[in-house]
Amino acid sequence: MKPYIFFILMILLTWQTASAQTDQQPADCSKTDGCLTYSLNGATRHDQDTYILSFTLIVNCTNRLEYIAFELPEGADADEPSNYYAQQKEFIVHDGKTSGKKIETTFNAIQYTAKNNTNISNGGSFTFEFAINTTDYNALNNIRVQAKVANSAPSLVTFDHRTCAPLADRQMPDCRIDLGQAVVGFTGATTSTSGSTTLGFMIQNNLPEDVQTISIEIPGAPEGVTAVSDNNGSSYQANYKYKTTYTDGILTFEAQNTKGFANGATDQFLFSLPAGTYNPEENFTITMQAGQTMVATGFNTVSCEDSPITPLPVELLSFKGKATQSGIDLQWETASEKDNERFEVERSTDGRTFEKIGQVAGAGNSSIKLNYSYTDPVLRQGVYHYRLRQVDYDGTYAYSKTVAVQLKAVPGSGRFQVYPNPATGTAITVWVAGTGADVNGGSLQIVDMSGKVMFTGPVNAGSRTIDLPLQELRLPKGMYVVNLLQGTDKQTQKLIVQ
Repeated sequence: MKPYIFFILMILLTWQTASAQTDQQPADCSKTDGCLTYSLNGATRHDQDTYILSFTLIVNCTNRLEYIAFELPEGADADEPSNYYAQQKEFIVHDGKTSGKKIETTFNAIQYTAKNNTNISNGGSFTFEFAINTTDYNALNNIRVQAKVANSAPSLVTFDHRTCAPLADRQMPDCRIDLGQAVVGFTGATTSTSGSTTLGFMIQNNLPEDVQTISIEIPGAPEGVTAVSDNNGSSYQANYKYKTTYTDGILTFEAQNTKGFANGATDQFLFSLPAGTYNPEENFTITMQAGQTMVATGFNTVSCEDSPITPLPVELLSFKGKATQSGIDLQWETASEKDNERFEVERSTDGRTFEKIGQVAGAGNSSIKLNYSYTDPVLRQGVYHYRLRQVDYDGTYAYSKTVAVQLKAVPGSGRFQVYPNPATGTAITVWVAGTGADVNGGSLQIVDMSGKVMFTGPVNAGSRTIDLPLQELRLPKGMYVVNLLQGTDKQTQKLIVQ
């Protein structure tokens, strides 16, 4: 960061008498300990990855301030040139040092020690500002602030900086889909000379609960997919902390610290994959879980949104299907619904004669966007045609447009399926075919996206269907991988529990 920038930006406000500034602070963002009142005023963006934190201290007694220190991650410095502080008239600044006589705290900090001619007391106040990058901001669980006035013991308070000084959200891109409870945007794709393509999605969580997981299903499940972070040389910084895993084509960002990722807050999710495996014509299935709510959508990075279709009494925005490892996934979205009892899913192999293969309950009446999905575990290659039969409470019905999906490869080699998927009822069924299961049997596993085995059970020789009650499985809402193990053979299917 250029030193001269901070001659303009990093001006420590001259001390002032106590003002009404602290009256505007949220709860717990202004704290009084003894004769000291601390306020965390907020965070102001300086550039893409750096913010200015502002604190105000009021000394309400006759004792003069000796020093104040603000916590930094262990081993980190504030994000500005250390020689800038040497020019401060009121304070001597020690930046990011945990040892030696110049620092008074047991934790790593930036400390302002008052010079002999600096007298902040008798209701006087001073506003301190320093820069912090997003990596250091996210590395802190809280920010401890320690101060001391003459002839008194040190005072220590703790601030939740994500509540009192949230980082400004990045701007949502124009290529986005508004799902009501969440907004998903595509920030673009860049191919490097090293032979990889980096893609980015931005997600805005409009729910009051913090985000727990973000899952992105990569079309074709290519090898070599990695999440982009500051740990692999990128300048990109996430606003929140995640643990990432990539299993069976699903890249999962599991929350480590996402406090505040709610009520309209956003974050960006970048990942790279081998160049040539990115097909912009295919859809990325993106799932966000916050609290007990899961929002999922298929995102086409070319169209960015679905073409409206309106043959149903409900306002249907999209209806599409795609071949996946689980069979053929159907997804549709409604903008509003009135007296909608159910959707019946119909399938045809010739595009003329349809049969009902399943149904999904409607929302009745709704004025917000809702997303639905259904997986058809077809076991033969070919082209399949689908349509929706929307049925009202009074029995009236109407059909959607027809979509055709080509299945080029039989899912799971025709031997293993899990349905219904997503699981919304009381049980799931595992369907096994082929001579392997008939002769040797095997075992079944259900694993969450962190790799934890949630269920294991035998598959008896000759078994074709296994019914598993969801209540006994006790699976929280989310995405899972179901493994069929037969000797050295392993097959996998994804499962979404809603």
